[in-house]
Amino acid sequence: MGGLTTKTNEPRRAHRSRLVRSRSTIFLLPAWWAPTSALRAAFHRLRGAKIAKTAEIGYFVIIDNLYPEKVTIEDWSTVSARTTILAHDESKAYAGQGEEIVAETRIERGAFIGVHCVVLPGVTVGRGAIVGAGSVVTRDVPPGALVAGVPARPLKSGQAKGDET
Repeated sequence: MGGLTTKTNEPRRAHRSRLVRSRSTIFLLPAWWAPTSALRAAFHRLRGAKIAKTAEIGYFVIIDNLYPEKVTIEDWSTVSARTTILAHDESKAYAGQGEEIVAETRIERGAFIGVHCVVLPGVTVGRGAIVGAGSVVTRDVPPGALVAGVPARPLKSGQAKGDET
């Protein structure tokens, strides 16, 4: 057989079907460049992401390229321009130090993600929480919290303003 040879101890890397990868790729550029938030969200939905109709999506937002279906953005949330929301991490697999991580990533109702943030796989940004611009979110953010920095750390927490429930 003239195929590629693999080592038996080689870590498993992400392997998605050509159809799944194609769907994600075809709608990626329109999702970045569409003139309205509603259109950008719609194109990300076509890629497989679960985005509420009332969520705001900024320009050039990257929602995981391999597992967009593992990302949920709830009602009234805002994901600002040039933010990346990940649902997988292949770094250990590529370095031969372990397996790929694939985990659900969730932006809960009314949360705000500032410009140019990175939200890592498996993180939940709680209801009404605010993530400051340029932050790298490595852990869950409690509801109503304000976090910022690299890595993101709490600046204050408590009930979100105007949240009566």
